[in-house]
Amino acid sequence: MSAAHSPVHGDPDGTDLLMFWNLYEAGIERLRGDDERWKAQVALVAAERPRVLLTTEGWGWHRDGGALFEDAKTAFGMDGELFTAKTGCHQAVFWEPGVERVAVERVAPELAHWHGHGLVTLRLPGWSTPLRFLVTHLDPFSPTVRRVEADHLRHHADPALPPLVIGLDANSVPPGDPEPDWTRAARHRRDDLLLPGKRLADRTPLATLLGDPGDPLLVDAGAHLGDRSPTYGEFLPGEAARRIDLFLLSASLVPHLAGYRAPDPRPVPYDGRPLASDHRPVTVRLRRR
Repeated sequence: MSAAHSPVHGDPDGTDLLMFWNLYEAGIERLRGDDERWKAQVALVAAERPRVLLTTEGWGWHRDGGALFEDAKTAFGMDGELFTAKTGCHQAVFWEPGVERVAVERVAPELAHWHGHGLVTLRLPGWSTPLRFLVTHLDPFSPTVRRVEADHLRHHADPALPPLVIGLDANSVPPGDPEPDWTRAARHRRDDLLLPGKRLADRTPLATLLGDPGDPLLVDAGAHLGDRSPTYGEFLPGEAARRIDLFLLSASLVPHLAGYRAPDPRPVPYDGRPLASDHRPVTVRLRRR
């Protein structure tokens, strides 16, 4: 059994499960009165039971005093912080009861380069140090903007601060992953995904955040445990399969990394019901320290 498919349910051996997920268009559908995809998402989160959940694409979660966000907290059985984006692609960090919120850092939406990011410092039961959880979603259209975003985000990797966990939709490919089959991508979208002037995947943002492998800023959890399987592009036409949903960890957390998975968002049985999302969620399990 590969590390990527090791068991993650429950709370074995003093560990905590963390989860990042792009929720696709569930918020938009809910505003139209369609909750089917959302119910599938709630069921998948309940099955995984994350201690901390980071999400993006919380469309409409700011409306009516944050009604959909408050509903999400209730459905997940978690507290949380919403980080609104000028694009409407809101992000959030949720945590289970018993977790203590220490601090919250926000970027004013008008100052963000695209969707922005949010950061919550949490004290998890059984841990000797707080952990910082940063959720972000890089620009889907511009390699140039993604590079600028990464240059700003890398400053959060300060080793003098509590350990950092980043959950992100990078909209770009990590160093070392296979080159995607770009012939599957819609022609008018390919340049969103490639290095300017080249026919190769944009890997610069994640290379910036990871730093020199010999002296890393952050560590790619999936790659570290040998799983580089796609998280996006498998389920809908017009996309190249690739790994763009990731957990990046402070190097000090790597000895405590006990597992990684990218669960399947398709319903079981796969009988025509909607996908829970067009992205796989990604999870990591950390041993407490």
